[in-house]
Amino acid sequence: MDKFDEKELIYQQMDLLMEERRELTKSYNELKDRLCNLDSEKDMSYLIKKNSSKIPKSEIENQKYLLAKKEGIKRNQSYQKISLTIASILKEAGVPLSNKEIYRILTEEHQVAISYPNLTSNILPRIKEDSSIHVERAYRGYWQYRLT
Repeated sequence: MDKFDEKELIYQQMDLLMEERRELTKSYNELKDRLCNLDSEKDMSYLIKKNSSKIPKSEIENQKYLLAKKEGIKRNQSYQKISLTIASILKEAGVPLSNKEIYRILTEEHQVAISYPNLTSNILPRIKEDSSIHVERAYRGYWQYRLT
């Protein structure tokens, strides 16, 4: 057997291996897709059973967002509007109010969509530094309208 024949046989073997590899890859991908489909079907049936008695928290949040959007309540309200609302709340109260009271009044009576940590960590300290808003910190956790 000469070199040329041997090379030709090697190329044939390589071609057969490549063809076999293609087939194996194709079979592997088909099995992988089927496995994913079975897992998603299993997950879906599990979720349906699990959620039949309990509504997921994300779904509740989505519904709240859609209702707020439908009612015209803006999700992201400007600092200026929130700060003026807080100032008017404190002015009407006449006495220092706690963070929780301010938050309750904002969310329930004025329908301002804001989180409690955002109010206490960002908005109220920013109001304290703002000279155009007449709100001051009475003592820890309590705020009052500043008479000037």
